[in-house]
Amino acid sequence: MRILAFNGSPRSRGNTSAIIASVLEGARSRGVDTKEIRLHDISLKGCMGCLSCRKKPGVCNQKDDLSPYLEEIKECVGMVVGCPIYMYRISGQMKLFVDRLYSLYANKPGGGYYSMVPPGKTYGLVISQGATDPNQYVRSIRYLEGMSGTGLGMIMKGKIVHADAGTRPAREDDSLLRNAFDLGCNMAEAIQIAISEERPEGLKRA
Repeated sequence: MRILAFNGSPRSRGNTSAIIASVLEGARSRGVDTKEIRLHDISLKGCMGCLSCRKKPGVCNQKDDLSPYLEEIKECVGMVVGCPIYMYRISGQMKLFVDRLYSLYANKPGGGYYSMVPPGKTYGLVISQGATDPNQYVRSIRYLEGMSGTGLGMIMKGKIVHADAGTRPAREDDSLLRNAFDLGCNMAEAIQIAISEERPEGLKRA
């Protein structure tokens, strides 16, 4: 029973990483195992556009360090995605990850997509940005949330947008870190309730 966290920041002690650490600490405090995958630190290649996953939905033909984690997304009980805003958009590391998630979507006859991820997994989103207005990059945030979470059938349990990161370091903001910790707790508790009620199928098999 594990929550996966995909960290799109290249900075191991940066704001995004500090917030993710608190989320995962909260989940572990409620008895759920966690694993953080720092995208900057693994051998990560982008989508090849080969469309192999249209013939074998759910399977990415690109082989690298991300490959086993794409498979583990199907088996985990929850997922945290964390990313800084760089150049007004999500980081390059995170965009590579999102592009590879295309393999977890299957074409639906008549248009649209099915998710190849069992439904019902919990999802949390972490964003850190220099802009003081937390709504300044709402379009980029909504895109990331949809492509990496709700679009795959995951259940959104919370979103943390850390604004004014240049002058308000996450590690010095006790309220922010408490909110992150609580998000992890909420994710873990939702997982445990779902398992105790033997639903949904995605959680029963994880």
